[in-house]
Amino acid sequence: MATYKKGFKKQNSETVLLKIIIGIIIGVFVFVGVAFIYDASTQWKNYDYFTTITEYDELLEYTNGEDDVLDNYIVYIYGNSCENCVEIKNDVLKDGNKINKDGEMFFIANVDTMTDSETNLENFLDDIDCPTDEYGTPMLVVVVDGEFYEYFIGASDVEEAVDSVRSGDYEPFNS
Repeated sequence: MATYKKGFKKQNSETVLLKIIIGIIIGVFVFVGVAFIYDASTQWKNYDYFTTITEYDELLEYTNGEDDVLDNYIVYIYGNSCENCVEIKNDVLKDGNKINKDGEMFFIANVDTMTDSETNLENFLDDIDCPTDEYGTPMLVVVVDGEFYEYFIGASDVEEAVDSVRSGDYEPFNS
């Protein structure tokens, strides 16, 4: 291989191209590694990051530890054994985290750990005019101006509703 006057070896175009390709591959691996570490360390991917409502009585009149009842908020209701809840968890919690950046108004409730009796579940379902055969998880309950507004049941409906609130397209919260 030929050399320059100062002793450096001349490189052909194939060697230079190979070094560029290796540099790009290393850059991509570094980028993917950083993205993976960020994703793994994001706190909002855990239910414990959000305020949990533990009683059915609080779902429609939540005070958040203060004397004043909150006016506008949503409650995501899930179950530990609910496959659809597991499927949409990351998307719903990601949107919930973004919703809470503007002020806390996204809460969660786990039906498996609610502390009050079945009677309160029946009262809750009566209050929102939800037939017991229609009730299930995942579910989203919307409270507007301190009053129950509507509910969404099922993975796709819940995901769409939370996304709509996050993006500012949900009409009741725009007024």
